[in-house]
Amino acid sequence: MQEQPSQEQPSQEQSAPANPPYQPVVVSILRQRACRQILDAPCGFGWLGETFKKDIADTVAVDGVGMWEFPSRYSGYREVREHDLDRPLPPLGPSYDAVVCGEALHLLCNPGVALESFQKQLRPGGTLIVTTPNTWYMRSRLQFLLRGFHSGFAPAVGKRRGEYIPFIPWSFTQLHLMMSRYGYTDITLHDVDEPKPKRLVEYVLALPGLMYARRKQQRAGCGEELRYWEQAGSRQSMYGRWLVVSARVPVNA
Repeated sequence: MQEQPSQEQPSQEQSAPANPPYQPVVVSILRQRACRQILDAPCGFGWLGETFKKDIADTVAVDGVGMWEFPSRYSGYREVREHDLDRPLPPLGPSYDAVVCGEALHLLCNPGVALESFQKQLRPGGTLIVTTPNTWYMRSRLQFLLRGFHSGFAPAVGKRRGEYIPFIPWSFTQLHLMMSRYGYTDITLHDVDEPKPKRLVEYVLALPGLMYARRKQQRAGCGEELRYWEQAGSRQSMYGRWLVVSARVPVNA
């Protein structure tokens, strides 16, 4: 892996917003599963490396892949390389216990390429963690009905690659479909500490969807189908602004 040239410590204006609510969830999953070799793709300004540098950097190694943003040389990453995740990742060395793809899948033209690349970087039984905006919450659905665009997915006319251009609005059900397509198992939607719902009107608007999901649970033909509809109809799926979804590579892969 080629190391990205060191950069100066980013200013507050350059850095991503401090402590988004999905970050503690990601760290909790990595710790619970005792992940020691981690790939952060894309790594952005490096919050994940900073977290493990402060806590247990002597036992955890974090490598980074940067697209448009890069961590500073103080961020705790073992190595960082530049790569466009719309293209397949080359082999980066020993298999990783976990790959974290934070707030990027909706910015890719070819998310399937990224999901397949991540699987090839993971050891059998390894974990993929994806975080992305959730477009299933009711305000976003209503905005789509009225304007034709989900919240946060306004037209990007005039923008250039490297600017914030969201391509694909994700829901848990769509992310589950894509992960299943590329062979991931144990697909799990994790709870994020945020208001759910944020507004009373969202609760009212979500009632038909909640009732539908409960009917599907009652008619589920197997445990896997039941778990799917329990997650699809959960408060995080229906009301949350964030999706944090983990999945595993089969042990016999």
